[in-house]
Amino acid sequence: MIADQPVAEIIAVGSEIVSGFTVDTNSSHLARTLSGVGIEVRFISAVGDEEHLIADAVQLGLSRSDVVLTTGGLGPTVDDKTRAAVAFATGTSLVFRPELLEQIKSRFGEWGRTMSNNNLQQAYTPEGSLAIENPVGTAPSFITTHKDSRVICLPGVPREMIYLLDHEVVPYLVSNFPFTNVIKSRVLHTVGIGESVVDSEISDLLSLESPQIGLLAHSGVVDIKITATASDEVRTNELIVRVEGIVRDRLGDAVFGADEESLELVVLNQLEALGHTIAVVEIGTRGQLAEKLSIADAGRGIFRAGVIHNSRSVTDDSELNSYLEKTVMGCLHTYNTDLCAASMVVKGETGNKIAVALLLAETGDVLIETRGHGGHVESAREWSANLGLNLVRTTLS
Repeated sequence: MIADQPVAEIIAVGSEIVSGFTVDTNSSHLARTLSGVGIEVRFISAVGDEEHLIADAVQLGLSRSDVVLTTGGLGPTVDDKTRAAVAFATGTSLVFRPELLEQIKSRFGEWGRTMSNNNLQQAYTPEGSLAIENPVGTAPSFITTHKDSRVICLPGVPREMIYLLDHEVVPYLVSNFPFTNVIKSRVLHTVGIGESVVDSEISDLLSLESPQIGLLAHSGVVDIKITATASDEVRTNELIVRVEGIVRDRLGDAVFGADEESLELVVLNQLEALGHTIAVVEIGTRGQLAEKLSIADAGRGIFRAGVIHNSRSVTDDSELNSYLEKTVMGCLHTYNTDLCAASMVVKGETGNKIAVALLLAETGDVLIETRGHGGHVESAREWSANLGLNLVRTTLS
């Protein structure tokens, strides 16, 4: 099945996932990790705990992918069906592995606990499979070869899955598959402009084969993912840097960061570099701006305080501006910071209005920006937090 590049797919097993009660973070982590070592993930799916559903998903995966990775269903309970399903899908039988049982018993011994009889089923794997010891949990993993493809089964507990992926699975894949290309990604973050504006500015780049460009819109923030594939890391980096430069030139100051750089972290780093402190006051936002700053501050003391008010009605822009001026002035006086920012959501019959304000103690100037918002009020609150942060960012730049 392998041509120029190995192809993989991921199957998340668990009725709690397909019911919506548990968010599947394992698949996104797996996809990023595989992409980083040159394996293209083309399919991600989730199935319930029924054995025939898991087997069907694995058989479909084997028909179109070089590597099928499953997470979940390797525990000791009656609804843990991944082992049996993979055995059925690959035409094998489950066999007892005494060495796995000893590993499981040893793990319980280390924890000072007695192993239950139902843990015995964790010592079974499909015949001919490669067993992988799990030193951070009780669920051993395994790799089954079927024709030219592999099924790799990992536990659903994220901590265990990540450990085994890093220490066992990635080294196995690197040694067993010809990685002819390197895949790398970079995500640029923009703020204050909508997805349609971003699309119109870089629409010609969206048709490139490499790097591939994708857009992901949040409330007030649009991410631009640049994914390049090339024969070596140097060439891959060159492709990303070239397109990143074009995107930054076209979008200018709307690009505030890349990859793990959040807007609130960028703003706090600006304030720290200038030796400034900030307090915020929020009206009708449920504290989203203060929450972002508090988490990003992480005890540095740059963010001093956040005040949350309930929604307030205003009749016109003049009243709104007057109210915001008094609000930030009172905040600055109370907390004696270098800046005070305000974010406000005003709910109306035909839509919401977002207003943000910023007062600088050094100059006494109050900057105010407003805009309409036609979506749900929850989205308006997130928009207001991001626009408030962006007002600080652009003012300090």
